Amino acid sequence: MADLTVWRLTHERYTDSAFDGEGARQHGGRFNSPGTAVVYASESLPLALLETLTGLERYAQLHRYVFFRATFDEGLAAEPPEKTLPEGWDEHPPPSEAQQVGNRWAASEESVALRVPSVVVPYSYNYLLNPIHPAFEAVEIGPAEPFPVDRRLLPNQ
Repeated sequence: MADLTVWRLTHERYTDSAFDGEGARQHGGRFNSPGTAVVYASESLPLALLETLTGLERYAQLHRYVFFRATFDEGLAAEPPEKTLPEGWDEHPPPSEAQQVGNRWAASEESVALRVPSVVVPYSYNYLLNPIHPAFEAVEIGPAEPFPVDRRLLPNQ
């Protein structure tokens, strides 16, 4: 099978813990509730940026962000059938039924990664990674790289 590359963008203070799932475990996300550790990544670096921007109060923080490239065999990823996503999965805030999709997947240890649709960009996908899955060590995580910020993304800065 082919390799799959996903991207993660995070604040530099989380460089050492970017793939432990602790942030999502503490705060929850669209596809997980607090208490379930998952790592959110995106199919492209531009999508990772857009997903990150939706949660930033100040874009000026971007100069303190780093990105990671993670690669794994595509056979380690699963995809929920579109019909299994609950109604309103794309609303903000997400319904608890959407969070249960990721909770059930993580608990099942069915796969290392779960491909889920992006709300921010139609026809684009994010990946949940399960850091406690026995095969998680097969995910090759590249080094953190500073995210180059185009000043045009920082209005009035």
